[in-house]
Amino acid sequence: MALITDLDSYCVKLEQSVNQDCGTHDPDDVSAQAALFCKWFKEAGYIAREVDLGPIVGHGMFATNYEGDGEYDILLSGHLDTVFPHGTAAKRPFRRDGMKAFGPGVADMKDGDLTILWALTALSKEDRDQLRIAVCLNPDEEFGSLHSEQWIDSYARRSRYALVFESATQRGSFCDRRKGISHIDIFMHGVAAHAGFCPEKGRSAINAMAECIKRINALANENVTVNFGTISGGTVANAIASECQARIDVRFWTNEQWDEFISAFKAEFQKPFGKDIRAEYDILLVKKPMVLTKRIDELKALVNSAASALGIKASFYASGGISDGNHISQCGTPVLDSFGPRGYDCHTPDEWLDLSSVKESVDLLSKILLALKH
Repeated sequence: MALITDLDSYCVKLEQSVNQDCGTHDPDDVSAQAALFCKWFKEAGYIAREVDLGPIVGHGMFATNYEGDGEYDILLSGHLDTVFPHGTAAKRPFRRDGMKAFGPGVADMKDGDLTILWALTALSKEDRDQLRIAVCLNPDEEFGSLHSEQWIDSYARRSRYALVFESATQRGSFCDRRKGISHIDIFMHGVAAHAGFCPEKGRSAINAMAECIKRINALANENVTVNFGTISGGTVANAIASECQARIDVRFWTNEQWDEFISAFKAEFQKPFGKDIRAEYDILLVKKPMVLTKRIDELKALVNSAASALGIKASFYASGGISDGNHISQCGTPVLDSFGPRGYDCHTPDEWLDLSSVKESVDLLSKILLALKH
């Protein structure tokens, strides 16, 4: 049964999805979104199930036309969660204005998930029988896929190719590389003192952090960026601060660049940041980059051919942002990203989707799938 046959029926499903809250930190809401997509894929004739990934996050969703020990032709990856808290959908529900659609998650990435559904439900039974397709929609991508990465990768390792359906921003432009990311907390412990009566007794943790900022920023280069994103310390202006804390964001193109950075970073902490200052750090996460795999040219040729048949000139770009393509590529699976429709202003109240680009995204996926038939 074809659940989506045209843009209007696509928008019916899009409205249902957008109007269901699914912020990452609200597991029940995300699980409700997973149940919705599970129902739709089952109605379309696919094997589908919710996937329990532990008590901290909501359920993921897996759909396929094949379950066995063999290899999949392709993994189609999306995510169910948004950055918006419970209640956002009620405050600004789905809205369509001509060929624009608005609402929380409309372009990040309810649109991409539904692109997968539309293309797969449009496949004939004969075509489905000649393909092995895996679909993973995870519940925690917006916070690094910490609980779903291993689950997704278990299918990536068995797949010839993978596509990620984050929104595109330009026609025919697909992401082939993404930076890796690390978040690190830095702590400076000084000695409190009265800033007027006895400043000589104090050791400012804020001054120590200022020295740290200077030295760690100096480790950045054309490939590695460092951003001190948050900083807090002290209590009042007339007290020398005994504590100061900062969180940094580090981005890098290769695993080797990360290894070089973190080695230099640790070396800085072997040196004093000031008299009587105790310095500590905590590496919160390291997400490796999306890299060009050995067979990426095969996948690019497949995409180029499918795009050309639609009159689209395909191009490929590198991005400083991360997606599930990062860890999928680390499995050695050729992966490309940005196969969703064109979306803009994601993670903001102004987020919107260009509805004129939806059918083109569906048609492109359909052509790619048909080229993979046995």
